[in-house]
Amino acid sequence: MNKTSTTNTNRFRYNLLEDENADIAMSHLIFFIAAVIIAMSIVAIVTVNVQNITGATTAGSQTLADQLRTDITIINDPEMVIRDEDNNITFYIKNTGSSEINAQYMTIVLNGAMVSSNDIRPSINGDTEHIMAQPGDVIVLEISDNLVDDERLNRVLISTENGKTATMNFKLKNN
Repeated sequence: MNKTSTTNTNRFRYNLLEDENADIAMSHLIFFIAAVIIAMSIVAIVTVNVQNITGATTAGSQTLADQLRTDITIINDPEMVIRDEDNNITFYIKNTGSSEINAQYMTIVLNGAMVSSNDIRPSINGDTEHIMAQPGDVIVLEISDNLVDDERLNRVLISTENGKTATMNFKLKNN
């Protein structure tokens, strides 16, 4: 082989490890790949957080919509709440909203103390089995509890399953 041919061969022989420009390019490539991976991780985290916020907003707006459609009114005469001979007190709650209410899931608070669900007997038109109150229905809640004071003003708070409440101050009248 002649000298010119050897020089041309050496000239085309390219060693990346000895080239400083290639070394810088490789470093930049590694940093670029790392930056892309970090950016993808951040996008994934933000996407999950946005989905969680969207889900919570949807659930919250559904609850708010249910509360806006639900309304109850205690229709007892506050001066004529009667305790019967079996020590039961009866409250009449009218569904004045536009959605049905499950009377089984109502919460009663008498004078600041929650009444046990075992002491509440709900009925609608005398039916104790099917207690889904349609708009306009009156729910009869018979409560057997000794939390009511005969001598003073009492307070009842009745809450539906979605948090809509009605309150009434009353004085007990013995039968």
